[in-house]
Amino acid sequence: MAKSVIGQRVNVEGIELYYEYITSSTDDITIVFESGYGWDLNNWNSIREDVSKFGNMFLYDRDGIGKSEKSNKPKHSIQIIKNLRILLKKAEIKPPYLLVGHSFGGVNVRLYASKYPEEVAGIILLDSVHEDQNKKMVPFFTEKVRKEYLGQFAVEATLNEFEESLEQVRGVTLGSIPLLVITGGTQSHHTTQSMALWMNFQTELARLSSKGNHLIIKEAGHAIHIDEPKIVINVIKEMIEKL
Repeated sequence: MAKSVIGQRVNVEGIELYYEYITSSTDDITIVFESGYGWDLNNWNSIREDVSKFGNMFLYDRDGIGKSEKSNKPKHSIQIIKNLRILLKKAEIKPPYLLVGHSFGGVNVRLYASKYPEEVAGIILLDSVHEDQNKKMVPFFTEKVRKEYLGQFAVEATLNEFEESLEQVRGVTLGSIPLLVITGGTQSHHTTQSMALWMNFQTELARLSSKGNHLIIKEAGHAIHIDEPKIVINVIKEMIEKL
C-alpha cells in the first residue's frame, strides 16, 4: 500500500486542533501517539519514518501546543481525551487503536483506554507519568531539579491541572488490554532515592493489565523514543504483529 499523509486542522468544539495521519498499511489498527507535556507532534520525528513503513500513524497537537489553537478549556486529561476522541471521529479514523503515550501522554492514554476499552487494541507507555510522583517522588529531587520540575508547568497545563490529571487516572485499571511499559534506565536528573521510586511506579503501571509487561532500556533517559529510537520502533512493530 502506498504511503499517504494527511495534515490538517479540525474544529473540535470551537477550537482548531491539528493532526497528521499517515497510512501505509492495510491493517485495521491505527497507532495513536500522545506526546509528553508541552511537546508537539514533531517530537516523534525520531521514529516516524520507520514506523510509517509498517503502520498507520495518527499524531496530533493538543490544545495550545504546536499548530493547534489554544482555548480557555481545562488542560487536564478528561478534557484531553474528550478532544482526542472527537478529533479521531471527525478525521474518520476508526478503532482499533494502539495507544502510545510518552510521559504525561501516558496518563492520557490510560484514561482513554479505561473509558473506551473496546476501541483500544494495545497500549505502550514510554517512561510514563505516575499518579503518585508529585507527592512521593518529587520531594527526593535535589532542590535545583525540584524547582525546574515544578517550574515547567507554564507551557500547557498548570501545575494544578496536571495534578488534577493525576487524580483523574488514580484507581484506573486496564483489564486485559495488552500493555507494555518501557522505562529509561539512565536519568541524570534523579537522585538514587527518586529513581528507585520511579522504577517502583513503572512496575506498578505494568500491573494495571493482566497482560502487562515491563521493559527497562538501560541506556535511555526519559525520552526513550529519542534516545533509543530503534528499540521503540521494534517494540511497536512487535506489538502490531501480535494484535
